[in-house]
Amino acid sequence: MAEETGRRYAGQDPATRRAARRDQLMAAGLDLFATHGYTRVSVKQVCDQAKLTQRYFYESFEDREGLLLGVYDAVVADTRSRVDAAIAESDSGVVDLAQSALGAFIGHLTDDPRLARIMLLEVVGVSPRLEDRRYRVIHDFADLILVAATTSAQIDDMSSPQFRLVAVGLVGAVNQLLVDWVLGNGSHDPDEILAVCTGLFAAAFDRFYDPT
Repeated sequence: MAEETGRRYAGQDPATRRAARRDQLMAAGLDLFATHGYTRVSVKQVCDQAKLTQRYFYESFEDREGLLLGVYDAVVADTRSRVDAAIAESDSGVVDLAQSALGAFIGHLTDDPRLARIMLLEVVGVSPRLEDRRYRVIHDFADLILVAATTSAQIDDMSSPQFRLVAVGLVGAVNQLLVDWVLGNGSHDPDEILAVCTGLFAAAFDRFYDPT
């Protein structure tokens, strides 16, 4: 779409107004996709909730899937920033590291269940593009575990293929427990989920890491 031109309006230039409209659409997409499900939400519904015309939707997104991807990426980025901050502030040692990082991850997604639904459910199986993105996110968090264990927990070498399998498995376990929480099939107490996940991390590192 051609670049919007024109004078400042209400003190905002065209680029600022476009960014504000995109934020409105993202907020509407997050709410509608998480509460009604991606497959049940139309572009018109998103625009109606955002109080914008469909012209402005296509100014920012190619299609409905593009909006879902944008919402997903925003949730992932926000979650990752909170986990990074928790790791930076945590004490050394696997248990303290896991407690801090998992507390940030689980706490953020359970404080607003819409975030957990977007990150863990609504993107699953939508398209090859979103599956590829979801796969990369899982492995990015696995890489984060390995880097954090090497630096914050002062474990010398986490580069072996076996440890990568462990990291991917731990990410999958945390995700599935949260999926069960979202669907109401597991524990309804996020603190209990955190305790179990912290124990899984500690046990895995104790079992597979041998410094000798």
